Amino acid sequence: MKVLLITAGAFIACVAYVVSPEKGGRISPDARMMPSPEFKWTQVAPPGTGGFQEEWKPGQWPMGLRPVVAFGNNIWMTGQKMTWSSTDGIHWNNYPKKDWGERISTAQVYFKNKLWIFGGLIINQGFRNDIWVSSDGKNWDVVKEHAAWQPRKDHHVIVFDNKLWLFGGATNVNKDLEPEGFLNDVWSSDDGVQWTRVTDRAPWPARKYQHVVVYKDQLWMLGGNGSSDVWRSPDGKNWIPVLSEAPWKTRNDFGVMVYENLLFVYGGRGGMPARDYNDVWFSFDGKTWHLQTAHAPWGEQTGTYSAVFQDKLWLYNGKHKGYPNTGDIWIMEPAR
Repeated sequence: MKVLLITAGAFIACVAYVVSPEKGGRISPDARMMPSPEFKWTQVAPPGTGGFQEEWKPGQWPMGLRPVVAFGNNIWMTGQKMTWSSTDGIHWNNYPKKDWGERISTAQVYFKNKLWIFGGLIINQGFRNDIWVSSDGKNWDVVKEHAAWQPRKDHHVIVFDNKLWLFGGATNVNKDLEPEGFLNDVWSSDDGVQWTRVTDRAPWPARKYQHVVVYKDQLWMLGGNGSSDVWRSPDGKNWIPVLSEAPWKTRNDFGVMVYENLLFVYGGRGGMPARDYNDVWFSFDGKTWHLQTAHAPWGEQTGTYSAVFQDKLWLYNGKHKGYPNTGDIWIMEPAR
């Protein structure tokens, strides 16, 4: 069932769709359908309201950056030359920065009332394993020039069991800056500065762009390097294979989020021939996946720029197929 609601406000028109699980999955014959709570997608900022950090102007929201819920339960995005914050997810304040220089593919997380930046790649200078921290999102200090883990990019850091956990990444790039030399190590830290190697080689294949979330008191890894495998671990060292290939199939740059006690996978790009997606999948257990919709109301795009904020799942425009890269914002919430 889809219900179109249009509300015209002073600045933004909102378009809402109510989405129920589809019957007879159109993405894969393995898609399993079952009743679930209905969710509503609402467009809260139309195309044309965002701008990439290199061209960003006041009044726009920052595109192409990962949102992190941090100070005061506001949402933050950190770029190479600026940091942005928002109290409502739509309107943004910006703060110039120079501290850790212009770099790409860092890992960012909010931990112990501070924003943290780990490693990344500085073009023409190489990979980094330094650690930067901020108590306000505006001013940054280096707390470790060289962490115990190898310099890398495209790694993942999350909070679990009151610790920071770091997973995988890439240690080399080719002439086109495409990542090479992948890792499957796991590290943990009580304070963000001193790190302990949990395992040098986890049983999952070495990868970049892995998605790791905390679900039902365990670590869950979903995909990475174009794969669609699923793993879980109670301690970061012992990993249990859940699926070698999930029904959402091989893809890159998709979104993964825990929301309303469900695992969600959405968007991304991949397949042969290559295509972009705007499907949404959910799971109660990480093993059995259900197709909520093969075509969400937002355009086919990556799903990596998303967060749970103010009890809603926020999806910030990725790189649309066939759309100008000028940005829109969608939220998903229960259709109560």
